[in-house]
Amino acid sequence: MFRVHGDPATYQYSPESVHRSLASSEAMLRLCRHHWARYGFGYWAIELAKDQTIIGFGGLEQQCWREHTVLNLYYRLTPSAWGHGYATEMARTALQLARDYLPQLPVIARIRAANLPSQQVALKIGLHRIPEELEEPGYYIFASESNGW
Repeated sequence: MFRVHGDPATYQYSPESVHRSLASSEAMLRLCRHHWARYGFGYWAIELAKDQTIIGFGGLEQQCWREHTVLNLYYRLTPSAWGHGYATEMARTALQLARDYLPQLPVIARIRAANLPSQQVALKIGLHRIPEELEEPGYYIFASESNGW
C-alpha cells in the first residue's frame, strides 16, 4: 500500500495527500479492513494477473455524503499503470457489483477538478457530473444517478 500511496507521482493532482510514512499507509489499511469487517465489502488491491504485481487500490466504501448513504468509488493506481484501462476496468466492475448487490445506494466519485483522466474514467463507466452548486470546492462529483442532486 505504501509503495502506491507513498509515491508523490501517484498524487499528481493532490500532492498534499501523499502518504509521508509507512504509518500513514498502515492507518489506511486498518480503516479499509474495519470497513470490510463491518460491511463485507470495501476497497481492494488491484493486481496484474500475469505477474501478481499490485498496481493500485480501488473499490467501493459505504459513506455518508450530504446526509445520504452512498457508495464512494475510489481508484488510485501507480503512474506506470496509467493509460492502460485498468482504472476503467476496476471502476466498471465496482459499479456492476454495486448495482447487483446494493442497487438502492447511489455510487459517487469525488474527483479533483484538475484530474481530467479520472473524470474520463467516471464518464466512461456511465457516471454523470452532478450540478455544480452541489459540488465541493476543488472537486467535481460524479454520481450513478441524480437522486435529486
